[in-house]
Amino acid sequence: MTEGDFHISVIIPTYNRCDILEKCLLALHGQTLPGDSFDLIVIDDGSRDATPKVAARFQEETFGSRLTFLRQQNSGQNAARNRAIAVARGDLLLFINDDTIAAPTMLAEHCRFHAAHPEETVAVLGRVTRSREIPWNIFATLHLDETFAQWEGRTELDWRSFITCNLSVKKSLLVKYGTYDESLRYNDDVELGERLSRHGLRILYNPDSLGYHDHYLTEEDFLGIAKKSGTSLAVWYKRAPRLERELAGLGFYLGTRGAARLKYLLADLVFFPTARPFWLFWARFLTGRWEGGALLLYRKLYKSIEREHIRRELARR
Repeated sequence: MTEGDFHISVIIPTYNRCDILEKCLLALHGQTLPGDSFDLIVIDDGSRDATPKVAARFQEETFGSRLTFLRQQNSGQNAARNRAIAVARGDLLLFINDDTIAAPTMLAEHCRFHAAHPEETVAVLGRVTRSREIPWNIFATLHLDETFAQWEGRTELDWRSFITCNLSVKKSLLVKYGTYDESLRYNDDVELGERLSRHGLRILYNPDSLGYHDHYLTEEDFLGIAKKSGTSLAVWYKRAPRLERELAGLGFYLGTRGAARLKYLLADLVFFPTARPFWLFWARFLTGRWEGGALLLYRKLYKSIEREHIRRELARR
């Protein structure tokens, strides 16, 4: 098969970020992939800003009928994605975020990999790095760069890499075996990856399919992710306790045993909630002075907060 044998629908959920959405759509207008090979679906999750006006302008002036704009009451990005899947015309679906700014060859690279691997069960993960327009900060390194660095040099990944900031999958696979769980608000894409893995999902990594993350992460953002991650892992475990060991690889510490479990217990004695302001002071102090020390402290704080929220969710009936 060739790249031209596929039509790709790019699915973009958005909420109250019309300025970033505009950058996202401009980048998609500049793709090397011919325009008749892809279309866009923008799903507005109840925005209160100028998102509908931005989408309408791009429909009228740039993409025409190749851009579908959907609007829903605020129900979360998974409900938005599922609605888009239902109406998508493409046999390939590319999931990105509204703050993913596509490099010119991003779509062509997805199609190239799928042409070489046309099997229904093959998905393709592209790379995402910090936008050149966003100032460097330590949280971009922790949340983004370290995630993709772990896959450097690898060509095939497991279900834990099913992260939908730059990931394409055959629509038929989702139609057959399931879409996003709308009740989860974090780790939701990875949860879908785990379900699809039971039906033969393979994830190939193509770092040449590049996107830029146009979002400045703050300390509050980064530690807030730890809270959402811990809560979602506990919810996931309560639904599927048989996955205890698998979830350990995502941070569900109760799935660990022996020395690993002891390590987490000891860490919680050091990074307990009332001591966190002390450790945050030192993490901030070391940022810009000793990056390695700051990274270590922020990783420990993140995991401690994640475990705290795992325990909180498990304690709920």
